[in-house]
Amino acid sequence: MLFSVTAIAQKLTASAPSQVQVGQRFQVTWELNGNGSNFVAPEISDFQVLGGPNQSTAMQFVNGTMSQSISYSYVLRAAKTGEFTIAPAKIKLNGNVIESNALTVNVIQGAQQANNSGQQSGGAQQQEQQQTKSSASSNDLFARVEVSKKSVYLGEKITVDLKIYNRVTLVNLDGWKLPSFEGFWSKETSSNPQFQWQNEVVDGVQYQTGLVKQFVVYPQKTGDVTINPMEFVAVVRERSSGRSRSVFDQFFGGYEDTQRAVKSNSVTINVKPYPSGKPSDFSGLTGNLKMTATLDKTETKSNEAVNLKVTVSGEGNLYQLQALALEFPPDIEVYDPKTADNIKVGSNGISGSRTFEYVLIPRYAGEFKIGPFSFSYFDPSSGKFKTDTQEAFDLIVEKGKADEASSPSVNITNKEDIQLIGSDIRYIKQGKYPLLDGTSFFYRSVPFYAAVGVPILLFILLIGYAEYQRSQGNDMGLLKSKRATGLAKKRLTKAKKLWDENKTALFYEEVFKTLSDYAADKFQIPVSALSKDKIKAVLASKNVPEETVSAFIGVLDKTEFARFAPGADKQMGSVYDEALAAIVNVENHA
Repeated sequence: MLFSVTAIAQKLTASAPSQVQVGQRFQVTWELNGNGSNFVAPEISDFQVLGGPNQSTAMQFVNGTMSQSISYSYVLRAAKTGEFTIAPAKIKLNGNVIESNALTVNVIQGAQQANNSGQQSGGAQQQEQQQTKSSASSNDLFARVEVSKKSVYLGEKITVDLKIYNRVTLVNLDGWKLPSFEGFWSKETSSNPQFQWQNEVVDGVQYQTGLVKQFVVYPQKTGDVTINPMEFVAVVRERSSGRSRSVFDQFFGGYEDTQRAVKSNSVTINVKPYPSGKPSDFSGLTGNLKMTATLDKTETKSNEAVNLKVTVSGEGNLYQLQALALEFPPDIEVYDPKTADNIKVGSNGISGSRTFEYVLIPRYAGEFKIGPFSFSYFDPSSGKFKTDTQEAFDLIVEKGKADEASSPSVNITNKEDIQLIGSDIRYIKQGKYPLLDGTSFFYRSVPFYAAVGVPILLFILLIGYAEYQRSQGNDMGLLKSKRATGLAKKRLTKAKKLWDENKTALFYEEVFKTLSDYAADKFQIPVSALSKDKIKAVLASKNVPEETVSAFIGVLDKTEFARFAPGADKQMGSVYDEALAAIVNVENHA
């Protein structure tokens, strides 16, 4: 039989069994057929509180009218015989405080003898404490590193999910240590700091799961490469396992917050090398890509600019794409290309396009070939290299105004076409020439030989310098090496702007990319082989001091971690200074 007070409109009704045995669990419930607030449970000192308060809400539609009820419940256990009263509970409703009915529960002795009841109660209490402890076991809270593939080719995309599985009350998550992705190029798919809990069944047990971070990663070296575990500290709110308390104490002070160190699994990825037959113009990218080239005009005049655009689009790590090694006619001046990105990062990887725009200035009239163009990549779906080609453009260059002014054509048909104007053209007198007949001090003197030899020497030097410049332009690796420091400092200026705008994640990403690109350009490291281990080895081979190498790699580590670390915005100033110092120190020793 249950005590039940019929619910009248806007009433708080209490219900519980009228009779229980010693050691028996039972539930007491307060239900309000409305929507109240500030529920206050009565003091319960005669029973052990095993669980609660548990709150639930119900809604019902009848003939177009909605009704709502809310209930609060506790799980209790009878510890001793007797007749006990549970006082009314209180709740605030429409500005007024209302009370429930009181309950009386009669506790009788069970089948066990009275002299064993204490042992039974104590044993039950110990069992309950063990159950409470086991309910907060590691099976109720754990983390996982989940990957889309465990066997891939070099540079092939992998999606990595960092997830939490939870069946406890979480108060806070702190002390994050995310995987360093050593041996991978990584990019976060979303910068949203909040994650939503969802229900997921694991081995028949339902958990609340939260996606902490999602990354797309691209392996940069072959063999077994391990993704390190994710670690964090969780603050979990658990019920105290001490002696029985009042419901008031249980509600406000019957819980305790404990810290748990959570560490996920690690995942090992088998990275397969490229097959044989690598094309000479292989770009170092893996994916599904294509290349197109456009020339804004095929007819122009000397000293007028022509725009050439080379675009690579599709699915692959376009952030690692470098400008294609193109050869241009020596009579065409070429400026460093501008890069324009239309790149998206999502759970399916990196996709979009990267465009390199060249400004070409032909200095002389003529017909020139711009191209041909070739771009090779590796397609992991077929396991083969693929090449996109495009024929060369025919560029016809006519004489511009500047050329016509500086190089006038002269057409003389007869002597009458030559007019003597003033003294501009004089008759050449026949006879001996004092400067050349040996009677003058100038002939065969030092000034004489200087006047004859210096123009010839200057002409030879000019030709040599032109050949040197041309060879330097053709050696793209050497050219990039010489420009590496200037480009790195220029990009750090962009990072400084992101720092001023307090864009923390973008700042650290820009600094990380600046240092990586500097090392790749300075020491001509292929993109496919670029990693912190490779950079460290190359710096050591250049006799860069160990402390300088450690400082350079340390900034890379710091920027890689700080993109996701709380409070990283406070370290941007020091990281910027360290990055600049790292580049300068390497430049001084390399």
